[in-house]
Amino acid sequence: MTGELLTLGANHKTAPLPLRERLALPDGRAARVLSELLEHEAVHEAVAISTCNRTELYLITADPVEAENAALGVLSRQAGLRPTELMGAIYSLRGSAAVEHLFAVTSGLDSMIVGEAEVQGQVKRSYEMALVEGVTGPVTNRLFRDALATGKRVRTETDVSRSSVSVSSVAVKLAAD
Repeated sequence: MTGELLTLGANHKTAPLPLRERLALPDGRAARVLSELLEHEAVHEAVAISTCNRTELYLITADPVEAENAALGVLSRQAGLRPTELMGAIYSLRGSAAVEHLFAVTSGLDSMIVGEAEVQGQVKRSYEMALVEGVTGPVTNRLFRDALATGKRVRTETDVSRSSVSVSSVAVKLAAD
């Protein structure tokens, strides 16, 4: 491995909706953030996942502390916030904890609605965008391929996606009721 896996993010459990909206990374902004991150000597590979309920950066780094500082700076700048405004809303995971988190996200187990059907496609699109931008590498390629395969397996071999729910489908049902 060329470095350590570091995940930095905010989600529905750690940040209120207005902050998650500011941190969101639509494709063009995600590409700029990833490019800016790769300019840092400490960051070797990067993937950004951004959905309605989460923004996460997955980085392969030789220096996790330097990479975390760089990522916080990039996220706060793109959101138009001071880094201190992100305190308490951002989580940081390393190594196996970061791997477990990505697998839970991809499997729909870390969603606002467990088993949410849309998240696997969102992770796949995020990874494909990073591939196109040329910011992935051997570690993130293997990690994301394995996470996506695991997510698919969880959906087909368990009842987690039995109802094929999403946040929007639940909202429509609640509105109809």
